[in-house]
Amino acid sequence: MAKVVGLINLHSDVDLKGLTERRPVASVSFLGRYGVIDFALSNFSNSGIDNVGILIKEKPRSLLKHMSNGNAWNFNSKRGGISLLYDEKYANNNMYNHDINNIIENIAFLEKAKPDYVVIAPAHIITTMDYSEVVAAHQKSGAQITMVYKKIKDADKKFIGADYLKVKDGVVTGIEPNKGNAKNRDISLETYVFNTDALLKTIKEAQNVSAFFNLKDILKYALDEKKIHAYQFKGFADIIDSFESYFRVSLDFLHLEVSTQVFKTNWPIYTNTNDTPPTKYLKDAVVTNSFVANGAIIDGTVDDCVIGRDVKIGKGAVVKNSIIFTGAEVKPGAVIENAVIDKDALVQKFKELKGTPEAPLYVKEGDKV
Repeated sequence: MAKVVGLINLHSDVDLKGLTERRPVASVSFLGRYGVIDFALSNFSNSGIDNVGILIKEKPRSLLKHMSNGNAWNFNSKRGGISLLYDEKYANNNMYNHDINNIIENIAFLEKAKPDYVVIAPAHIITTMDYSEVVAAHQKSGAQITMVYKKIKDADKKFIGADYLKVKDGVVTGIEPNKGNAKNRDISLETYVFNTDALLKTIKEAQNVSAFFNLKDILKYALDEKKIHAYQFKGFADIIDSFESYFRVSLDFLHLEVSTQVFKTNWPIYTNTNDTPPTKYLKDAVVTNSFVANGAIIDGTVDDCVIGRDVKIGKGAVVKNSIIFTGAEVKPGAVIENAVIDKDALVQKFKELKGTPEAPLYVKEGDKV
């Protein structure tokens, strides 16, 4: 049986405005009780890949807190568990702080594991991908490298700036940026399977070409010389690559046709649990079509929202189409619409906070407004 290890690649250029000022995308709260990284971690766990390294780019503190001891994701610790791989050498040098240098700095992770194959996946692209199926297709193809893509029909609205693949006879023939000028694209999900020796060779090639090259750069650069197998993923996939897309994707999950594609009985999404009491709905609480996490106390109107743990919604407050992070409080009488209220913020003086679905309003962590 082939030995496979996973790498979750946090070396993206994704910026979620204030949400990523002090935390990486991976540990941003999602749907009130998850972190964004939980989906990739759960995919590895459900795929039977128990040895997973996380390539950390920056701001590790909140991620370390979220990961705790790593037991929540049901990995077999006898076969590996979770390793946090931080490129401390280049942490403060943006040009050198990329995934290839992180792998080099933490090469002992691969040397110790001695895998046959390495699966590399991002955290900011939400999927329910069975990596074991991708590895099986990779083995069958006889290729050294496999890239995963998804055919989408709204590339003029989503995945703008992401790469799309040109595919012919199951082989990648081109990699181009999606500029939003076509609806139908084979979008790269930034998920790769490498034979281990091919990964090490690719890393060396990148070093010889440019010290600033990351994995995406070298794959695109060396495409003419490499046969890269293309694997079509047909399940759910969406991307969190901006503050606006984070808002959209989060609220899209309030629709059953979206959430039921991800939350399935045979594919659990794991996360760290918190010892908090059940949500308390007081006399004047009216809640419709919302995710509400444990520990919240609601005495107002909540409609089409994501409400985090220990949030307080005061009497007569109206919260619509918004995301309220853990520990935030909305005082009685306030009106919030199309907004993201970060952790431990307090809405008390401004009685009306309204953004738009295209440009949601943001209140920073711990702010009083």
